[in-house]
Amino acid sequence: MPIKLAFSTVACPEWTLEKVAQQAQAMGYHGVELRTLGPGSANLACDPALSDPSKTRHAFSAHGVEPVCLSTSLLLHHRDDSAAREAIQQVRASLDLAVGIGCAFVRVFGSEVAPGENRQAVLQRIADRVGPLADQAAELGVQILFENTGSFTKAKDWWHLINAVNHPMIGVCWNVANAAASGEPSSVSVPMLNTRIRLAKVKDTRVGEGSGFVPLGEGTVGLEAFIQRLMGVGYSGYLSVEWDRLWLPALAPAEQYLPQAQQKLKGWLDAITEAVTKGQAAAAKYAAKNAPKPRAALKAG
Repeated sequence: MPIKLAFSTVACPEWTLEKVAQQAQAMGYHGVELRTLGPGSANLACDPALSDPSKTRHAFSAHGVEPVCLSTSLLLHHRDDSAAREAIQQVRASLDLAVGIGCAFVRVFGSEVAPGENRQAVLQRIADRVGPLADQAAELGVQILFENTGSFTKAKDWWHLINAVNHPMIGVCWNVANAAASGEPSSVSVPMLNTRIRLAKVKDTRVGEGSGFVPLGEGTVGLEAFIQRLMGVGYSGYLSVEWDRLWLPALAPAEQYLPQAQQKLKGWLDAITEAVTKGQAAAAKYAAKNAPKPRAALKAG
């Protein structure tokens, strides 16, 4: 299956869910990553926690667009037991909401190591908490994905955590810009995580300059190389465009940014696919030309 394109609703906090679905279809996106701040928030008009799940599912189905991921703000690294119990209950509720909407994934965080804490101990604490949640996720058919943020932006930590949990319903939502900001290129991240990457997030910045987000391809994150490496390991999931207008309202509006991002990503995907196809054809031609010739049969006598 080819890689598909989605965008996160952090790009369009003022749109309704109906408009999100309609615009995704019109702009050529296959899916949408639905950001949620929880049922008590009023900062996101398209927050699925504020709407009936069946209505949300119908709105996307009517436009032929997939609700890909329910992206939460939930954290599983808490040292405080009561905060951890509350977060676990909220993850369980998010899994139920994702089922109602039709999302394949729920995104969570496990991002902070407090001063004086051992990072391996924090990772083990996160793994211990997500294990029982994975069983519920399996029953519901929804995967739980950790996004690389905060103290854990590099692949090695997540490789260890996913292996420690060892459950098919637990994976990674890989934010290539966060990894790049910590100095890790996709040539390291992608081969190491491989099939553990279930959703890929793309945004661009000029790493190290503090210049903020820029249009795809105008920064130094190395997005085209990231896509090449994803294709090299057989990735066939979504690329989700992140444009953080929810937090940075001065950024260009979604109507302007998202079509440009879709065109840029599609151009890269088409070019990479064409190059791979040509390379395969050339290799096949070379192999046929240089194949050993069969020996002539020996005559009896």
